[in-house]
Amino acid sequence: MNKTSDATSPNRAVLSIVVGLAFTDADGPAFDQAARIALRVPHSELHLVHVFHTEPTSEQSRDLVGHLRLYVNEKAAITEGLRGITVGIHLRTGKPVREIAQFATEVQADLIVLGSHKGPHLKHWIIGSTAEKLIASAPCPVLVASPKPNEVEKHEPTIEPACPQCVAARRASNGATWWCARHSNVETGAHTYSYQREIPFATHDSAIFPTGIDF
Repeated sequence: MNKTSDATSPNRAVLSIVVGLAFTDADGPAFDQAARIALRVPHSELHLVHVFHTEPTSEQSRDLVGHLRLYVNEKAAITEGLRGITVGIHLRTGKPVREIAQFATEVQADLIVLGSHKGPHLKHWIIGSTAEKLIASAPCPVLVASPKPNEVEKHEPTIEPACPQCVAARRASNGATWWCARHSNVETGAHTYSYQREIPFATHDSAIFPTGIDF
């Protein structure tokens, strides 16, 4: 088994994220999502891992490491510089699921992020994929990142965009008001209930308003 590493931190990172790269157009969303999460926590680590199916030559390894360095530098230029984040580049040989899970164990990863090609149905991009197999054996949660759906594509179930007035109401009230005036109407509500407060929750809160709920 070949192992090549370009950067590791000697100490346990506050947040360690492993990103599996397969050199497809799904890698971009995976890296972007992992970077957004890492940027929220100072001193995080991103570990980029590519698994060869067969043993690469020394030249192939050097070329790939150089390609990944360039990729990271280009991403850093458009992702707030990835400031404060340590980025590791790692090459392995073997079965992708086994090698990614093993590497995640070695670096005590908190999260694994994989890219996926999303189809109109969930089963088209989860069932039978590397992500599905990795979820069963990974030592930490696995996040599947995929491109945002094209507006002209038909997806099931249909996901409606967030109501801008509801979003504004939540932000303005820090979650105390969840719905806008139109969606807070019991008669037109979507039979939903939402409650948001700082913990510990009060045993009684007169502000709770169960929109659309029939008791």
